[in-house]
Amino acid sequence: MSDLLSRKLGAPGFSAEIYVKELTQSTVGGHDLLQHRQKIQALSEETNQYLKKNVYQNYMQFIETAKEISYLESEMYQLSHLLTEQRSLIVTLLENSLLGDKAPGLRGVEKPEIKTKFNAEVAVNLNVNNQEGRKRLTALLEKVEGCANVVESLTRTLIHEGDMVELDPSDNCAVGRVRGFLLNDSFMIASWLPNKRGNMRYQYQALYELEGLAVINIRDLGPVKYAFKLMMFPDTRVLQCANSNDKKEWLEAFELAKQLKNKKDVSPTPSEETKDNSYDDAFNPFAEDENLPYIPNGSGSSPEVAESIPDWVIEVADDMDVYVAQRDFEEAVSLAEKTRAFWDGASSSVVNLHRDLRLKIDSRIRQLSEVLMNELRVSPDKSLQGGPRAASRAVLLLSRLGQASQACDLFLKHRSALLKHNLRQLKTEGATTLYIKRITSLFFPFVADTGREISRVFPKNKVCASAFVVWSRNEVGKFGNNFRKHVFTSGSTLTTVAECVALVRNHSEQLIEIGLDLTFYLESELRGQVERCLRDAREKLLESIKLRALEDKWRPVNLVNKSGIARFADDLSEIGIASIHSLVYDECWVALTSNTINFSKAYLTFLDDALKMPSADSNIFVDEILHDIFQAQLKHVENSLRSGKYKGEAKFIHKNASFLIHTVLSLAQHRVEEVRLHPSPSFAKLRADFECLLFNQL
Repeated sequence: MSDLLSRKLGAPGFSAEIYVKELTQSTVGGHDLLQHRQKIQALSEETNQYLKKNVYQNYMQFIETAKEISYLESEMYQLSHLLTEQRSLIVTLLENSLLGDKAPGLRGVEKPEIKTKFNAEVAVNLNVNNQEGRKRLTALLEKVEGCANVVESLTRTLIHEGDMVELDPSDNCAVGRVRGFLLNDSFMIASWLPNKRGNMRYQYQALYELEGLAVINIRDLGPVKYAFKLMMFPDTRVLQCANSNDKKEWLEAFELAKQLKNKKDVSPTPSEETKDNSYDDAFNPFAEDENLPYIPNGSGSSPEVAESIPDWVIEVADDMDVYVAQRDFEEAVSLAEKTRAFWDGASSSVVNLHRDLRLKIDSRIRQLSEVLMNELRVSPDKSLQGGPRAASRAVLLLSRLGQASQACDLFLKHRSALLKHNLRQLKTEGATTLYIKRITSLFFPFVADTGREISRVFPKNKVCASAFVVWSRNEVGKFGNNFRKHVFTSGSTLTTVAECVALVRNHSEQLIEIGLDLTFYLESELRGQVERCLRDAREKLLESIKLRALEDKWRPVNLVNKSGIARFADDLSEIGIASIHSLVYDECWVALTSNTINFSKAYLTFLDDALKMPSADSNIFVDEILHDIFQAQLKHVENSLRSGKYKGEAKFIHKNASFLIHTVLSLAQHRVEEVRLHPSPSFAKLRADFECLLFNQL
């Protein structure tokens, strides 16, 4: 089925609209469409993985091709120089007279200058014996922050340097201003510091060895001019020069540096090595002992010392390149740990002898760390198909490489992007309570899982634990903004708001299981909107009490028959009043007014909603609202007794008042104390004051 589907989707004349139309006509119900969607999604993921594998398999071949192109381009430059030289010779011959002062033939012809000023300078600087080149390299310690490991190699000299602008390889947009430093064996890139600190003007970015670096000339097309491309696995960088002369100087410098390095690697004689690797200790900032001579790698070493370095250590850099190309990061990290253990156990003489090799391996480890960090970085054009497992894998490996802080920061950013993506998948259609239930069921378990993952990957790491607490608080703040936008609207009732707030408070307790309690912070985010809803509900209840008081004639309610009594009993049972036998007489009459019944329902419903929302800090605010609402109803009873208009109904009024105080108010007081676990003095005082008033009226 998968092969058939892939052939159909990959057909030359495939039309998505026709395919969807035929599919909807042939399927029955949404279940078949969902299954077909899952098959297409699985095919998409399979194709994505297949393309990735092809890219990684062909990347090394691409690098080799780029190197061949670079070599061909250097030969074209050489051919151009030869043609220029021949042209100069011809011009010189034409300008010389046969009867002039010069001797016949070419012996008297002065050889024209065929080297440019820059090439002469490069030729001088390429000699690693040159103390001036060493001076310029050590001077970088005062200008480039973080380049100590670059200057540490005693055989390195600075050939050329200059300012350039780095471009994005995908869209050719300017990324930032950088400065390049070409050494005799590598190329270093540094970025400009935004705030200059003393003599420090640049920040070290990366160091690329020349043997793995391909330099490709870029034609001037549109706005991209005077640029060239650097390709090294797994990075690609595009640098733009100020003008054509600067670009030519850089390309010639790269060409001459590679030629000298290749010539040195192919035919190193003992005399040449001794000559090339000589240096002056006065320019070595890392020399610890003037009496201890430096022995270059591969020159003058005794067989015993040379054999102390295993073959696998020499091949570590190449092996790590292969593992990274195959995305076998576990093996690459294991090899890095093994190499680190070897250097830690090696003697100082062995470490000093193979300092260049160690620097090369450290460069590969930094590249491996950068690749793993890219696995965690989230960009608009990067999908989240890897999921949490791939992120956890990269975090574990970075932690093993000693990059715990960076790994934790990138992991939390990755989790934020994944949480945002998952929340966007939830549709807002339907009731507000159902939507809030879905997002709370997703958000709080997600945060709890992130905390457990942090504890598992970074055990006993206080810095990562603190970073998780800060991250959780920020995410709860974003959740609170989203919650307010959907719940606290003009069309939301108090019951809806109360149910949503109760859902959030109950789900937030899941974080307590991992030792994180953000309930107080969440309640502080919602307190202002909750109090506004309670004030609005208070005003509505007070207004309804006034309207019902104007229409109240203090007459009992006739429910017509026993079915009406049964419905009335069910209504009161829902608000917590279990027994109504003392209120019913003559089978269908109730010794309460409709005003008293409606107020009891509204008050107890409001009480239940209010108890779901506030925290301990807002108990006083809620008690004041409950007191004001009940006092307004009792005020209506007091006014009716004092007016004298209802003298004949005084006994009936007292019975309604007794129901309000001894049944409704007692039930409200019991519910409040049950939730808060402590007595409520405001209800007790209200009850005592009104009982005294009723006694005086009698």
